[in-house]
Amino acid sequence: MGMGIRTCGRGRDCRGKELNPLRWVLDTNVVIDWLMFNDPYMNPLRERVIDGRVLVLTHQPAQDEFKRVLAYKQLKLTPERQQEIFARYCQYTSVVSLPSGASLQNLMMPAGFPRCRDRDDEHFIALAFHQKADALISRDNAVFGLKSRAEKFGLTILNVQQAIGLLGSEEIAES
Repeated sequence: MGMGIRTCGRGRDCRGKELNPLRWVLDTNVVIDWLMFNDPYMNPLRERVIDGRVLVLTHQPAQDEFKRVLAYKQLKLTPERQQEIFARYCQYTSVVSLPSGASLQNLMMPAGFPRCRDRDDEHFIALAFHQKADALISRDNAVFGLKSRAEKFGLTILNVQQAIGLLGSEEIAES
């Protein structure tokens, strides 16, 4: 985005011009931080999702995992609160698919693509890769450990601090 561009609605600047949002995949822990905890640190992400400058991509396996995590006893969320958080997740994400024929057992990744030690996170990696997301944002060290090897296949992996820093530098460029 250029100097002085302000957003005035989802994905548009004040002149009505379409913006090109960042297309990100967020792992479940990042989504929990974003939607459940009111940590001011996540405000740049919240604001940019709401105004359309960040498009969060998801798919059915990520939705299923998020629902499962919201029900964890240690989170102490009532069923109503779980539904409220999940509804916000649905409101602020775009559901996309893996390629035809892909499944959790066959994510259709290219030969030589690095495998994650935490197999539960591989569907996020596949989603970001196949959708050509601008980045996969993760709090999982097993995912972040793939960063340099995944870059060889065109996949950018960022931790939360890097992602928030990127959004912060975007704000400086806009002023």
